[in-house]
Formats: sequence, structure tokens, C-alpha cells
Amino acid sequence: MKSQPTICPLCSASPTYGELESYTDRETTYTLYECPECRVRWWKPLKNPGAEWYERDERYAGANENPPLEPNWNHRKAISFFGEKKGRVLDIGCGTGNFLSWAKKKGWDVYGIDFDRNAVRAATEVFGLPNVSVATLAEFVDSHPDLMGSFDLVAFFDVFEHIDNHNEFAALVSRLVKSEGYIAMSMPYRGGARWLQPNDLPPRHLTRWNRASLAGFWGRHGFNTRYIKRAPSTFDAILMKFRFKYGKAFSFGLVQKTQMKEALKGGMQKKQTSRSVRVQIVHTIAKTKDAFLFGIPAALVWLALLPSRKRYTGLYLIAQKGNL
Repeated sequence: MKSQPTICPLCSASPTYGELESYTDRETTYTLYECPECRVRWWKPLKNPGAEWYERDERYAGANENPPLEPNWNHRKAISFFGEKKGRVLDIGCGTGNFLSWAKKKGWDVYGIDFDRNAVRAATEVFGLPNVSVATLAEFVDSHPDLMGSFDLVAFFDVFEHIDNHNEFAALVSRLVKSEGYIAMSMPYRGGARWLQPNDLPPRHLTRWNRASLAGFWGRHGFNTRYIKRAPSTFDAILMKFRFKYGKAFSFGLVQKTQMKEALKGGMQKKQTSRSVRVQIVHTIAKTKDAFLFGIPAALVWLALLPSRKRYTGLYLIAQKGNL
């Protein structure tokens, strides 16, 4: 492939060479570059497709209809990192709210934003979360000057690879985090098996990172890395991938129908209670169905990956503002 110079959108190094691969989605062809200075890989054109695209995307729409109820490892680590300390947390791209629900149970003052209206609706209806709204990060900052510098933790799980304005994003996050406060984030690890990350492509995912490039980026924005690791694909994560890809074909819509009935039946009282027994039972049935249908193929994939470094498909970072 013929290399053409281009300016790195992350660190402005110029010229940057090294076209690694290309990919065509419908009528748009994307080219993957790696910057020789900051070592970030990004796709050109670097452009987020917008909220409406995500609301139509089956991968996210399916999760909104049947949201996960329990926190994952990333969520638990962000809270356990602080021990018994509690504070105020903002979840950027909060999705359906399972992290914020967990943080709230642990005594945190929780806020969340997402530009997906269906996800925010699920967060409020399923978890009854306060302070969750449809907004971009810039809109949230503009509309809440009183919250600047007030957050002990700003989290953005599986968000960073979707954005197209990383330096602006980091500057806004810095305004929200209090002095010596923290960020916590997760994203795909670029060294993982490509076949296990089939959706790590544009326009859904726009950048690829390893430990050095991610820590270096946040270091340039005044955050000192306190914890960083590559995360292997767990059995549960692989099971979830099977569920996202094939679950809709085996869905009977029972969870969504039950939630709608409960919402109509419960009214305002539903917002004050966590969840009815009926909804819990239906979710348990749905999880059992997924384990039965997808458990064996997920287990085989997990076992095959164990001896290989390609098993690392996630990247996790906790960093502290200032105090460098």
C-alpha cells in the first residue's frame, strides 16, 4: 500500500507515515495509521457517526432492550480501587446504567450522561437512577458550571475508542475532575485476536491503543497512571459476544414486555423501588437461556485462547489528576 503523509490527530506529529490497512464500510473507505511519535493508531476519516447511528445499531439496541443487571470487572475495580472511600462519580457514556447502579449501592453520589436516548431511558426505568441525562460531554460541561472540579472519579468504559476529539475530550474531563481526582476507563486492546474483536472497526471504533500509547496520552494531559493492565477475554465476556451476535435470533422479547408492563403498572412507585420479583425472574430465565445456547461454544473459544497472548482483548486504566 502506498504511504501518504498525514498529521497525527492525537499529538499533531507531522508528517506521519505508515498506512497499516484499509477497510470499507458501505461507501466509505477507512485507512489505519500509526503515529511514530505517540504510537496511537487511528482510522482516517476519524469521524464519529453520531447518536442516531448508535440508536439504530443492533449491537447497542439489543443491550438497551435487555440491559445487563450486574457490574462487570471494570466497574467493580473502579469502585474497589477507592476502598471504603466514597465520593461523586460521573459516568460518560453510561449506557443502561449498571455501573452507576453499583456505585450508588456502594454509597457514591452518581451522575451519568449518554447520547443514546434509548440507553438513558433504560437506565432510568430499569435502575431508577437519578441525575442521568441525554447529553454529550460538552453539553454537560456547559450546562453544569456548578459541577466543575467536583468529581472524585470520572469514568468512561468502552467510550474512548468511539470518540473523534480525544484532546478536547481530555480537556473537558480535566475540568470535571477535582484536584488529585481520578479517571477510570476501559477499551479494546489492539494486540488481541482480531477475530475475537470483529466490531473493532470504523465507524464504530476509530482508534486502537496499547499500554504505552494510552498512558502517554493521559500523561500529556496531566494524569499520572496509577493502574494499567491488559485484560484477557473471560468466559463471561466471550459468552456476551455470542449473545450480542446471535441473541436476537433467539429472543422472545419477554424481558422488554415485562418491563413495559411493570412501568405501566408501577407508575411513580416503580421509580422508588429497585425491581419487582417478576422482572428479576424474567431476567434469570433470559440469562439461563443464554448460558444454555451459547455456553459450550464460548467455553471452547476461551480454552483455545488460554495459551496465547492474543487472549488479551481489553485495556484498563486508572489515572490521577496532577500530583505528577
